[in-house]
Amino acid sequence: MFKKSKYFPFILILLLFNDAIYSQDEQEYLGVIKLNDSSFISYRLNLIEDTNLISGYSITDIGGDHETKSNITGEYNSKTNMLSFKEVGIIYTKSVVSDYDFCYIHFEGKFKNIDSKKNIEGKFIGLYNDGSNCINGEIKLRNIEKIEKKAKKIDKLIQKSKRVDNTTKSKVSVIQTLDSLKMNILKPNQNLTMFSASSKLKLNIYDAGKVDGDKINIYVNGSIFLRNYSVDKNIKQLTIPLSSKSTLIEVLAINTGTISPNTAKIEIVDQKNNINTLTRLKQGEKTSITIVKINSF
Repeated sequence: MFKKSKYFPFILILLLFNDAIYSQDEQEYLGVIKLNDSSFISYRLNLIEDTNLISGYSITDIGGDHETKSNITGEYNSKTNMLSFKEVGIIYTKSVVSDYDFCYIHFEGKFKNIDSKKNIEGKFIGLYNDGSNCINGEIKLRNIEKIEKKAKKIDKLIQKSKRVDNTTKSKVSVIQTLDSLKMNILKPNQNLTMFSASSKLKLNIYDAGKVDGDKINIYVNGSIFLRNYSVDKNIKQLTIPLSSKSTLIEVLAINTGTISPNTAKIEIVDQKNNINTLTRLKQGEKTSITIVKINSF
């Protein structure tokens, strides 16, 4: 699923020229989708194959203002070597939610087999929920493990280079840039919308890095739910009832501890999904999570 966006991690351009690809039962791919208007959007794809049936998820506009995770369903025909998949529903999005704003990718192309060492490339069509066309384009994906291997080689070349000064060497890391793309950052004044059919939700809150005295407040629908909590290595579990069509959860940074910014690892868990997020807030800044009941959307 995508909305048009100018965001695109430049580092992918370098790595996508590597033709190598790694395959495994559950495969992860990273790359871009190119829209017909020539704009690029970062794209991550997880594929699981079980007796020719495809499941998994996609993440579009990684780290951007419109980052969206969608469910994937499809099939692989081993006789014709055709792979087809489509995005069928949103798990979460950082876009403003409107049913007809979202364009779902439908892809079909030749693929030797799910365990082959082939790239995923080809044209896709984009469809709204009502089946009408939105925007089409092309997919260009490489296996994530091979991209990471390529990144490590580039980092080694940079560290060995006599043309790069030590200050630059200490600041530049392609592999760290890739790792940052895996993190779901909750930015100040940003809202993440999650879709859920559950009657309740769990938040697991802890410090995944160095404990430095960060404190937060948690609000649910405008009322204080957790006050002046010091985030540490111990997991603080909150159970939040989802009794209304929409539930607003807000995280407020009370301070920045001894190391700025205020960071808290927050796992959002319902009966089907587990979304790992990380807040990065200055004192007084707030980020929010909106839970929308699927049967009301």
